[in-house]
Amino acid sequence: MKRYLSILWGAVLLAGCCAFAYGAPPVQEGCLKKLVRRLQPAAGEPGRAAMNRLRWMRFYLPTVKIAEREGFWERLFHSFSEADKQRAVASYLYQMYISSAVYGGEIPPRLTVNYLGVLNGLERLEANFDAREALAYYQKNKAEIKKWLVQFFKEAALPVYQPENARNDITEKAFLKTLARSTLEHGRAGYVLAAPRWNEPLPQADQKWLQEVQRLAAADIRQKVVLYEENAASLSSLDKLSGQYTDGGKVYLFRPAGKECAACSYLTCSRVCRQVQAQPSRNWGLMQVYQLQLRPLKASQLRPASGTKFFSPQGKAYPDWFYHEAVLVILNHGKRHIPVVLDPFLAEGPMAFSQWLAHFSPQHTVLYAYPFQRWSDTEERLVRPDKVKGNKIWKDGRSYKPYPVEY
Repeated sequence: MKRYLSILWGAVLLAGCCAFAYGAPPVQEGCLKKLVRRLQPAAGEPGRAAMNRLRWMRFYLPTVKIAEREGFWERLFHSFSEADKQRAVASYLYQMYISSAVYGGEIPPRLTVNYLGVLNGLERLEANFDAREALAYYQKNKAEIKKWLVQFFKEAALPVYQPENARNDITEKAFLKTLARSTLEHGRAGYVLAAPRWNEPLPQADQKWLQEVQRLAAADIRQKVVLYEENAASLSSLDKLSGQYTDGGKVYLFRPAGKECAACSYLTCSRVCRQVQAQPSRNWGLMQVYQLQLRPLKASQLRPASGTKFFSPQGKAYPDWFYHEAVLVILNHGKRHIPVVLDPFLAEGPMAFSQWLAHFSPQHTVLYAYPFQRWSDTEERLVRPDKVKGNKIWKDGRSYKPYPVEY
């Protein structure tokens, strides 16, 4: 018996020695490492990589279709389905795989503008979702999220995503920690400003086309107002002191669309989408259109990169900005993505994205980029008045007073 045990232990030791000498079976390679080999060389020059990574990412094409937001009851019953949230988290992870691979496997501590686009799915998510809780959500819904990742990689003809690979779990948890660190108190993730990694110039033909789009958008903006319906603090005092018309405890007000950066950005995005549809023969590639919003990181107002005030193209100083909105158009020519900003509050014509970012203090600003979508409730508030008399307007038989804000 002892002889057989000696033989058995000898065999075990011999196997161990062989494993040590020739190497243990290789650990399965993670998805990120495969993507680095596949995507980084194809990204081209380093100055193009930041935007050219968009060619592999998931995005939303410009459309003139007007969407309806879910009502209370629809949202109540829709909340029982987690599929939208699972898909949105999977979309973020997929976009991060692409971006990280193009940057040589880099996983940033916090999202910067060089990762623009990775939040597209989360931004389009109508359901309430706190990005700070994304890691816990991933742990709870991992199987379903990974099914989406398998599908996304397959649709992009990228290396097969292996959901059972433990290395992928480690990478995805790191991506989600980056997401949590990029999220402010309200639960929405954004991009901090950083030195841009792109340097593509805007072709002259595109410059002229965007100038024409901006001219048409300006005409739209001049003709429209933003309608407001607010609760009246006291009907009797409002009627006696200010003379504002009220109806069922409501005050009806308006502002010219040109006074609201949010209205200007919305109408300009809409005009871009309409122009693309009107010129189908133009080879615009896979254009992307975003509504950009800047918010202060901690303070109550935005800070310029220098000085204390923002200025109009004519040199007029603005009052303090608590937020600001503009339009980002990403043109695609021969797989070269060129980001351009339309912002009539800061420039009369199209600006390079990097030039626009340079107006704001990078240490105090966070950027949100929403893939543009037309909404029915917004369209109902951005209207052309039926009649204008004095300082009042009329729409659908109701009178509106000027909104009491001056800038």
